[in-house]
Amino acid sequence: MADQRRPRRGPAAVSRAWTAIELLLGVALLGAAALAGLLLARRPGPNRVDAAGYFYVPSDPSSHLANELVKIGSLPVLLAGIGVIFVVAVFRDWVRAFACAAAPIVAVEVVEHIAKPMVGREIGAGSFTYPSGTVAAVAALAAAVFLVSPLLLRPLSALAGVLVVAAVGGAVLVLRWHYPTDVLGGVWVGSGAVFFVDAVAHLPWLVFTRQPLFDPRFGPQAAGPRVHV
Repeated sequence: MADQRRPRRGPAAVSRAWTAIELLLGVALLGAAALAGLLLARRPGPNRVDAAGYFYVPSDPSSHLANELVKIGSLPVLLAGIGVIFVVAVFRDWVRAFACAAAPIVAVEVVEHIAKPMVGREIGAGSFTYPSGTVAAVAALAAAVFLVSPLLLRPLSALAGVLVVAAVGGAVLVLRWHYPTDVLGGVWVGSGAVFFVDAVAHLPWLVFTRQPLFDPRFGPQAAGPRVHV
């Protein structure tokens, strides 16, 4: 009985319901980013959403706070964050550890080398802007932290992630690096990539092993084997 009450670990402990939610969420977010990219490729100029965002977020390219906040989306911070996430997750679920380490890098690479050139949106005569790579990196890290957090801490990590992503998104607007729709695209790509990659990485365990449909910790048989999402 004592062995049955030990929490299950590893990829086999993830529930089918959570994996399905992750997969649908990832597809929806990436699909929204792709659809917006198609529309912006045809009409790359600022739209009503961009005009409203710029109205409420004044320009200040010399803002010290904004220049510090955008560093959260820099490559050194991204790599450091991935390292911490991997170490935290690898002993609980090695599949999730690798997925959450790889997905942020994949998201940023796709943004910089595929999405931006395909959409071709610019601010002035500068570099391509849709979607925001800075925001995509931060959103990907936030989603990965959410996934590797213990279940009870996920609401707190979700709130912290939203606040950090919002702060960095506001900073790139203050600096006028991006339009507001570029920020939204970055959020969709970054978080969507993490959810999608993690879900797909867990699919083999869903198919070839017996998985719980829901987390039994919240059901009437809470004394049975435990799983995590």
